Amino acid sequence: MLHLANGDDAAGALRQAKLPGEVASWADCLDQGPLQGRPGTAQFRAQRAEFLLGAGLGDQRPQLDAWDAPLLLRPDEVVLWFEADLNCQLALLHHLALRPASLILTPAPVAKYAPEELLALLPMRTQPTAALLGLAQAGWSAVTAPDPRALEKLLEGDTSALPFLAPALRRMLEELPAPASGLSRTDRQILETGHDFKAAQAREEEPFLTDIFFALRVEELHEALTEAERADCLAGRLDYRSRAKPRWAGGVRLEGPSTYRWDGSRVVAP
Repeated sequence: MLHLANGDDAAGALRQAKLPGEVASWADCLDQGPLQGRPGTAQFRAQRAEFLLGAGLGDQRPQLDAWDAPLLLRPDEVVLWFEADLNCQLALLHHLALRPASLILTPAPVAKYAPEELLALLPMRTQPTAALLGLAQAGWSAVTAPDPRALEKLLEGDTSALPFLAPALRRMLEELPAPASGLSRTDRQILETGHDFKAAQAREEEPFLTDIFFALRVEELHEALTEAERADCLAGRLDYRSRAKPRWAGGVRLEGPSTYRWDGSRVVAP
């Protein structure tokens, strides 16, 4: 049995619980950068490594290979311990599109549970039914599609097999630029909170964006816009996408002002 957790803190908590089998972590930040192609492949890892290198995180290819290795070895049972936030839900889609696995989904971070609580959760794990695996495959196809309307269509259907998936993927759609301002939800929160990471995080329903990527977004906003222009964007008088660097939202490349937008309730095509 392999227990897979999204990050070292969660993996450490699982080891302290002395669960049967092995424990490993998998912690690529899938809520940032491009998502294209089949998971678990050299091509997918190469694209992720290129993005992470460009973000100033160094050569992450060996780490990406190491994270995928336990999944590719195909142990007798994989148990995925993941949470409600977007990054965890994207990792779930990645893993389930790669191979069948059992699930333990927790609303709070795994590391906050006592060892005895984690042991008690293990017998309650969800088995990988055909409906669950089908949703995972459809979900991965939607989040890696170059057209975000695929994601919108997925959310119109039944996603109950993964109870935290729908709100997480709606948060992903909110990373598309708004029609007038060109600001994503993250961009707007950065500007409205005066670039305060904790204040911006307090506005999130679930944890979203690490401090490293938050700082990179702040830097991009400052490089592209003067203080007056940032105010104009917030007021909808200036389109940030006319100044901003290209950016990815899953499989969607956002480049220039002619791009997909999110008006708060639906995707607007260019």
